[in-house]
Amino acid sequence: MSTEEEPVFHVRSPVGSAFNAASLGAAVGLVVSAVQNSLQKHHSGAMGVFSRTGRTIAMFSLVGGAFAYADAFTANSRGKDDGWNGAAGGCAAGLVIGSAARSIPMIGGSCVGLGGLLGTFQAAGNTMLNEKLLKPKPVERLDKENPLLGSTQERRARFFKQSQTEQE
Repeated sequence: MSTEEEPVFHVRSPVGSAFNAASLGAAVGLVVSAVQNSLQKHHSGAMGVFSRTGRTIAMFSLVGGAFAYADAFTANSRGKDDGWNGAAGGCAAGLVIGSAARSIPMIGGSCVGLGGLLGTFQAAGNTMLNEKLLKPKPVERLDKENPLLGSTQERRARFFKQSQTEQE
């Protein structure tokens, strides 16, 4: 019997999640498109954000929406919040990216790559920080004067076997 309790699953709205993520993606895409527009030489002016690099806004919006919808849909179908939901969402986002590139290998590679990356990230707890404040194991030393760790000292002693006369 494990000491950890299973977290309670809360049903999410796939359409609501997709809309929120697509809106956020569109906002980020607008900023990226504005930066792209400012770095290019053209005669479109400020409207170049939409006319020349507006595809970036659509791409960010579609990728965010596809990820959020697939993530919420998979979670609701399975009744669990775990890494498989992130993997399904990452695969959906990869399908959108690969479709924009118009390449079947890119579709498959993006699906597998983003699915694996986002699934692993979500399985690890959605963070790259040590939120549980996990502490490393204390350093053990057999010989206080030796700078090597105890496990390293033991491994070294087993490898370099000493005769009885050398030990005394």
